[in-house]
Amino acid sequence: MVRKQTIMDDALAGEPDAELVMAFGRAYHQAGLPVDELEQTMHLAAAALGVELQVNVLPTSITAAIGPGDAQRVVLLRLEPGTVDLSRLSLLNVVFRAIVERRTTTRAALADVERIAVMVNATPAPLWIAAYCVLSVGAAILIGGHAREIAAAAVIGVAVGALSVAGRYLTAVDRLFEVLAGFTATLVVTAFSRYVGHLAVYIPIVAGVVQLLPGLQLTEALQELASRNVVAGTARLGGAVMTLLSLGCGFALGIAAVGPGALHLDPIRFAPIPVPELVLAVAAIASAIAILLNARPPDYPWVACACVVAETAYRAFSASPAFQVATFGGALAVGVAAKLASRYARVPETILLVPGLLILVPGALSYESILYLLQSDAANGGGIAVTAIVAAVEIVSGLLLSTLFFTPVRRRPVAPRRTDAR
Repeated sequence: MVRKQTIMDDALAGEPDAELVMAFGRAYHQAGLPVDELEQTMHLAAAALGVELQVNVLPTSITAAIGPGDAQRVVLLRLEPGTVDLSRLSLLNVVFRAIVERRTTTRAALADVERIAVMVNATPAPLWIAAYCVLSVGAAILIGGHAREIAAAAVIGVAVGALSVAGRYLTAVDRLFEVLAGFTATLVVTAFSRYVGHLAVYIPIVAGVVQLLPGLQLTEALQELASRNVVAGTARLGGAVMTLLSLGCGFALGIAAVGPGALHLDPIRFAPIPVPELVLAVAAIASAIAILLNARPPDYPWVACACVVAETAYRAFSASPAFQVATFGGALAVGVAAKLASRYARVPETILLVPGLLILVPGALSYESILYLLQSDAANGGGIAVTAIVAAVEIVSGLLLSTLFFTPVRRRPVAPRRTDAR
């Protein structure tokens, strides 16, 4: 990463405006901003700074052509896929608004962006593991688990959280994280079914690894494809499939190690949940998401608000004649809430969009389909996979429709300052 920074500095030496645009791109990319939003953000920053820019963003790279006509310079940044970090996104948005509104200088903004870009999630290991456990418990409640399923999901959550912490220090664990998580989940539910008592094993298997399920990635891939960003969408879709296959590989290894046992059971059937349990589940999921996505404490209420809006809208649509588009309704409500918060409370849309969509995304369904396919049950696996894709399409449609309710905020154009004034 240090070498990439040096190469970019050499290519843009003496041009702080262009360097700031690329610094925004790199920092936002690593903080998990979706491709289409990142391209738009870089264009807005370039316009505010008077930089001519053409940019193409992919999940693993940024290619930018800076300058006019034949004088363009091409800068290529090869990056690791970004992970959502709500704290860094929120801080970057503060600097971005300051640049667009001319409340800071280029050099001061560049220093702020570089400082934010190197920030790491400093959540203590015990709290990190507890967040995995709480998220698994909340997910188990939402998908109809009872005492045994919830207990098994909690154990899996603790184990997967511990693996995540170990991955910070061991490269092998980090690269095999999904495989190890799927393997661990299979061992735990098999032990529960044999020594504790009968349970619906798919509920704790899915709930225990819910943080790893690529439902949000699948939704972003379809959204990028819908916006005609074919290369980025295809690459992200491939990444989602590989994550599912890695989890499925872990499940298959678990079956090979302990035998199929009681794992050939009925699929997950979502049932009505008593209101107190629903409130507890949403509260648990919201608190865990806030920790795992590194939200700032002032943003915790917004994370909780997004989760409440998403689940309330989903349940309301599910209980209405329009129950078949419940996921669409939930995504629409989250999209509208994010737009309102961004416009009137100046909260970054991502702070509400990501937590809200994490409750709605079809990660559980997509993983369940892989589990069935690995057990040679193509009928159930294929049907569930189609359901997951339809749910992802509904989410994308809901988000796109939410943008139609709001017209862009018009700002008076501001002439860029001279470089020597910075």
